[in-house]
Amino acid sequence: MSIIVYPEKLKAGDTMATTAVSATSNSEKIDLAIQSFKELGLNVVETDNVRKEEGIVSSSGKRRAMELLELYKNPNVKYIIAARGGEFLMEMLPYLNEEKDIIRNNPKWIQGFSDPSLLNLYITTTFNIATIHMENISEYAMKPRYKNIQNSIDFLFSNETEYIQESFEKYQLQEFEEGNLKGYNLTENNVYECDRDEVEFSGRIIGGCVDTIHLISGTNLDNISNFVSQFDNEGVIWYLDNCELSTFEFYRRLWMMDNMGYFKNVKGFLIGRSFVQREYTASFTFKDAVERALRKCNVPIVYNVDIGHVPPQMYIVNGSYATFKYEDGKGVLTQKLI
Repeated sequence: MSIIVYPEKLKAGDTMATTAVSATSNSEKIDLAIQSFKELGLNVVETDNVRKEEGIVSSSGKRRAMELLELYKNPNVKYIIAARGGEFLMEMLPYLNEEKDIIRNNPKWIQGFSDPSLLNLYITTTFNIATIHMENISEYAMKPRYKNIQNSIDFLFSNETEYIQESFEKYQLQEFEEGNLKGYNLTENNVYECDRDEVEFSGRIIGGCVDTIHLISGTNLDNISNFVSQFDNEGVIWYLDNCELSTFEFYRRLWMMDNMGYFKNVKGFLIGRSFVQREYTASFTFKDAVERALRKCNVPIVYNVDIGHVPPQMYIVNGSYATFKYEDGKGVLTQKLI
């Protein structure tokens, strides 16, 4: 029996939900995304905070937590997707932590990235429940769907236990524009980088946006070291996305995570593209930051991976057993729900 709990997949007639665990989103895009999910045969519900705004967040941390917990308690809801990213998701976590049994006893798929990647990390490392690092609901308004969006939908409806994704041919220079409904502007050739001509490594995959996932380190919300320790035999793959940290701060965060013991059994690192790289001096680049922090782990580091804020991105199932193969500037990610 797997250590990881994989929630039940979707079928036509099931109910999904969206909730604003951080910021609220553009109502037009939410409407179009909800319609897109309905066309897949799903019923869609949304929490009260999805179309409300209290400054930079949708609602108070307690309100966001309570609305999420209501979705977990609702037996009809099989899948939850974040309305948007944001800045202060961490405010809701203490309230979730007070009601652990609700999440533990009602496993269901939850998806999001950027700020919500902290919620994913908390749930997977605390409860051993798989979560999905992938676009928030607004991007599902796009028509026609790009293949990364379609891949994630296929995953949710498939009963297969192995999923393979190849690196995309091109990427967009900037983060996905809020008003763009026609899809990505893919202009740049996509080339992964590694200090080895070819490499393959495997392990349980975990990670997220470094801007936010570090926030629980050393707190009573932090079970990351215990989580990765379960997989000393299998090892762990860490994927890391940088939204807007400077090279100095990115290095500090990685240094801290390393010294918390998070990387002790790491088999390889996947570093996502960043649309903001604040390099204050030519003598300390983004790659310098990564190398200074992670090279001592003596494992492969692959750069420019399809993760995070520069689209398109692969969907990643936190907790799944993953194998990553790099060769000639391309990558293949295989994930097994075992």
